[in-house]
Amino acid sequence: MNWKHKIDECLADELEEMIIENIKAGFLSDDEITEECLEYIEEDYPDDSEAISEDEFPEIIKSFRDKYQNNGNQENYLKLDAVFHNLGQRDIVALHYAGYTQSDGFDDCNEIASIKHNHGDTIIGCCFYTAQDLGHILHDENASLYLSFGNYFETPTAEDIGQIIVEELQAAGFSVQWNHTVNTKIAIQNFKWDKYYDNESC
Repeated sequence: MNWKHKIDECLADELEEMIIENIKAGFLSDDEITEECLEYIEEDYPDDSEAISEDEFPEIIKSFRDKYQNNGNQENYLKLDAVFHNLGQRDIVALHYAGYTQSDGFDDCNEIASIKHNHGDTIIGCCFYTAQDLGHILHDENASLYLSFGNYFETPTAEDIGQIIVEELQAAGFSVQWNHTVNTKIAIQNFKWDKYYDNESC
């Protein structure tokens, strides 16, 4: 691609990986991916900020979407999303793609739990997976999607929250592995990621 010859080779490789991973994840629009790329260039490769323009990204991203975007009915993702909705009905904050690290994910959940608490809702726990967790699947490093979880009160305990999550996942038909301890993530086994970005669901 001609654009790769206009910028630092390492930057070109990193942008390509960033774009492909975002497309495979299926959460961001072209505009959002463009913004993320531009911010990355500005922060880490400021000398290349003038070498590639914002107007070039739509065509760059489209070329990768044509090759890497998932297709089909998003059966697995929608089934997981329904589980997360059910967890919300049971006063558990459940978030997709929450930050990059586990710490980020807990911060995001805590912020939402605080807002709901201020609105008079009682939130007993949280559940999420991070970009890092999903990345292991997108890079074919493992076949399980790992969920973090926690509690907000002495009772129910974190183990109780974990058991609720496992029950909801199993009821939806997922194969789940968990050793019933708070320090171990809940694994959805053999999870094929099939989400793709569309304007209606995002």
